[in-house]
Order: sequence, then C-alpha cells, then structure tokens
Amino acid sequence: MGKIWFGTVATLALVSGTSFSFAADYVPPSTAVSKINSYRGYSELTSAASGMDIDQYTYNMTTWQISNGGFYKAMADKYKSAYTSGNKSEWRSKDGGDLGTIDNNATIQEMRLLAVRYKETTNSNYKNAFKSSFNKALNFILTMQRSKGGLPQVWPKRGNYSDQITLNDNAMIRAMVTMMDIANKTSPFDSDIIDDATRNKMKSALDKAIDYLLKAQIVNNGNLTVWCAQHDTNSLAPVGARAYELPSKSGNESMGVVWFLMNWPEQTEAIQKAVKGAIAWYKKNKLADKAFSKTAGIVDKAGSSLWFRFYEVNSDDYFFCDRDGASTKTQDFMKISEDRRTGYQWAGDYGSALLSAESAYLAALEKLQGTYVEPPPPAAMCGSDSCKVFIDGVNFVEIDGVKEATNSGFVGEGYANVANATGSFVTYGVTAKAEGKYTLYISFANGGNAERGFSVTAGDRTLIESGSMESTGGWTTWKTQSVEVELPAGYSELKFTSLSKDGMANIDYIGWMSENLLVGKVDVGDTGTTPGDSGTTAIGVRDVRAASPARTADRYYVDFGTRGTSAGVYLMRGGKTFRVNGSSHSGAQR
Repeated sequence: MGKIWFGTVATLALVSGTSFSFAADYVPPSTAVSKINSYRGYSELTSAASGMDIDQYTYNMTTWQISNGGFYKAMADKYKSAYTSGNKSEWRSKDGGDLGTIDNNATIQEMRLLAVRYKETTNSNYKNAFKSSFNKALNFILTMQRSKGGLPQVWPKRGNYSDQITLNDNAMIRAMVTMMDIANKTSPFDSDIIDDATRNKMKSALDKAIDYLLKAQIVNNGNLTVWCAQHDTNSLAPVGARAYELPSKSGNESMGVVWFLMNWPEQTEAIQKAVKGAIAWYKKNKLADKAFSKTAGIVDKAGSSLWFRFYEVNSDDYFFCDRDGASTKTQDFMKISEDRRTGYQWAGDYGSALLSAESAYLAALEKLQGTYVEPPPPAAMCGSDSCKVFIDGVNFVEIDGVKEATNSGFVGEGYANVANATGSFVTYGVTAKAEGKYTLYISFANGGNAERGFSVTAGDRTLIESGSMESTGGWTTWKTQSVEVELPAGYSELKFTSLSKDGMANIDYIGWMSENLLVGKVDVGDTGTTPGDSGTTAIGVRDVRAASPARTADRYYVDFGTRGTSAGVYLMRGGKTFRVNGSSHSGAQR
C-alpha cells in the first residue's frame, strides 16, 4: 500500500517538467462515513459508568487489563469496581491463561475511553495510568496481528476457530477504524498518549491489514465478490467457525469491509476494484420485495430487499445449517431446528445502503480523477410524468425539525427532517382555485427498518387520518407515493404530523399535476387571469390612452400609450399616472 496518510489524499502529477498539479481530494460518500462512525462508539462503558466519577471508573478498568494488554468482552459493569482476584477473562488460552479479544468491541472501546480520559483528566496519577494502559492495549493489537496482516478474534491462541482472521461482527473492521484514527492522529488520539515511533508501527500494521483484505476477497469465475466471516491466517481461504457457520460468502460481514474501503483516503486501483466487485455482487444477489421471518423464512414484503448470511463459496446459492454441521445444510429454512431458526440471524437487508451509496462513490472517484461532470438536477416526478407544480420540501410554513441537504439524491434545495417524536410536524401552504379532490405526490426517504406513519390535517379538517411512508432502505434512496386530499377553494395549510416515536420520513417535495392548485397563499379572486395561468395576479390590462374601459379608483392599469412624441409604459390609478419607463411628461407623477 502507499503511504499517504494524514488528512485527505492528493495525487501529484508531473506537468511539463517543473510544474505540478493536484487532483481533487477524495471525499467518501456521506453514508460510508456515517457507517464507519458507528464503529467508533464506546457508550457501553460510559453508560455503565453513569453516576460515578468517570476517571475512577476508567482507572478501575485498567486493573482488569490482561497482562498481554487486551481486555475481555462484556466487562462494562465489572469496571465499576477494581479487580481483586480471579480470572480476567472467561476464555482460556491453550496454556490456560487469560485471553484478550477484539470480539464485541472489546479492547477497542477501552482504548478509546483511555485516550479520551487521558486528554481530559487533571489528575496526574490517573493520566499516567491511562497512558500506560493504552499503550499496552495498542501493543496487544500489534502483537496479535498475523504476519500476512489479518487480525484474529483472540490472543494468545485459543486453539479453535477464534484463532482465525475474524470479520464476524465487524471485529477486524472495528479494530482497523481505531488503527486508522491512531495513524491519522484523529481525536481522541491526537495527544502525546502515543509516541511517533509507535504511531508509525500502527501505520504499517494498517497497510498490512488492508493488503490482507484485498487478497482475501473471494473470486468466482474471475469476478471479485465478497468475504467470509472468517479467513485462514495463512492461505486466506474462507473457513468456518461454529458448527452451523460453514465456510461461505457472507452477506452480512462483508458490509463492514466495503464501508471501510470506501472510507480509505488512498483509493488505489485495487481498492476501487474490490469495492465495485462487492457492490456488483450485492446487486446480483438482491431479492426484491422480500423480507425474512424467524418463524416463516422468506416472506413477501413490498419495497423490502433481502440478502442471506451464508452463500456457497463457489456459487451464489444461499443456505442454512443446524448444530450438526455440514450434513444439515439446506435451503429449506423449516428443516433446521427451532433453536437455530429463532436463535440466529440468517438474513436481512444487508445491501440496500451499499447500493444506495454506489452513485456517490463513483462520483467521488470521478472528482478525484478530475473527470466529474455535474449531472442535471433530478426532476420532480408525479407518477411517470414530471410534476406541473411542486413545493420543495424546505419551503415549509412551519416545522418541528430542521431543513437539511445532507443526504444526496433530493430534488431542489434540500428536504424536511422532522424531529424523531410522535406529534412532530411540517406544514405547507397551498391555494386551490376551486374546491375539489387533489392528488398529491410525496417524495420521501426512510432509512429506518420500519414504515413511519403520518396524518394530514388542514385547520380542523382531517384530510388523511393514517398514512404511512415505507422504509426505502437508505436515507439517500427516495420514493414517491400518491395521496388524495379534498380541499376547499382558497388557501389551506397542510400539516403533516408524525404518528410514531421515530417521526416521519424525510420529505423531499410534494408535487401535483392539477393547474388548479397553486403553491403558497395566492389571491385567486378577480385577477384577470384565465384558468391554467401560473397564478400570478395581473396588475392591469393592455390599454391605449385613448380607449375608455371601465375603471375604478382602487385598481392599477397599464398604459402603453404615448406622451407627446415619446412612447413609454405608465401605471394609472385614480386619475393619476405613474411613469415606469420612457420619457417623462408634464402629467407624470414620480
């Protein structure tokens, strides 16, 4: 791997002998950044420490550290008290000693808390203890890494599948995110808790880890696909874990690898091929309008997408397996025991977010290479046609929430993001030229796993009592649904109100095809306009001065007449004339 590390990456190109130019910085898709951020958490520890001095809690934590520098998993509550006696780990090494692990965020989250408290504490004794403990944990990561770059689940060796390179539950990827932050001096690792020599060792270790992932990617018929949950330390081949976790291609664990590679600042050709190959595999194996039930297996669900946990290594056939191992492999979910059906995650919507991020990733690469061409703005669609009229989601009257433009793919300037609470709302103003039923098309994105309910009211009238916005699989995936509302003539404020604690979906726009419905508060009285006009109120009629139409004192009229020898445009009201342009004359009022 190359050695460009800190900040964003720039590509240096030699031009005409002595001049240099730089390509644009690589900016990862926002969804990829968000996913990687989720691997930086340590709230399990801070939640357990609630109510006590955080430095005391952190110091107690250091006393539970295993002699090799690692920590065991699910220890948050035990850190409330200092270690006194007994085993520090429930797992034993082949020689009988305590095992440290990176499973379930163990050791990694402890390193983050140690780095945070090192920066913030004013107690010198604590500060020294935190720095010492952090560097022991860092050395644990460096020591457990295998020569080819992979990270196993445990160290020292346990004598079973835990000794293999472990992507299961994102163990290796979580560690690599922390390794990347340490190498790049990203907070909270931007202090002197680590010296430059050790930081450089972490940089080299991360290079090796990425190289391992690229080489371990499974190839079928010459095509890069995805990864297994475990890979052999030396051969890099897919390997099994527990009896029902056979060697396979993993629809679940592979997600984390792709998110990490998307975030990597140096987008080498090998990394781009790995990401594109994985995305192509997720596209190929998507089951549209399907979901998974632990009681019924595969079920129909409109708008949902499904991938399986396990696929054959050399084909894309999915399978399930029971505790007796390979002899029980089957595609009939009901043939495995109830214990395994209900006690394991066999399938899920693993790929929708990745697929939704593809266009942003490709655009980021084009920007990096200087070949990006801004696409035309998307059209507001009402069914299969472009809407004749629409309200941009950010042009609301009132909102319990915020305007946003973070998630790509929206039409216009942004979208409305209401608060995550029952009763949160957003209101839009419209004017109907005539009483009647109007079909509205709502464009929305719902990245949650469940549909989100809403109602629509106008004053004291309920237009929609209970509507719903389905999951779109990602916050950059937008869908449109139509609703019918009955409106009186004149101005109405349509109030969309959340019916669930998660709020509503993000609203991009509300469009329609009827020319009798206008945006905002519009005077649709005796305007001089004809049905189908834009709704702009006319300020007069074309008139030559010599003509004598009926006039009233409270209306403006436009006069395209002449004054002496000069033509001009004048506004006349109540017998007075106001010049707009042209030559002035004795009767003009300025």
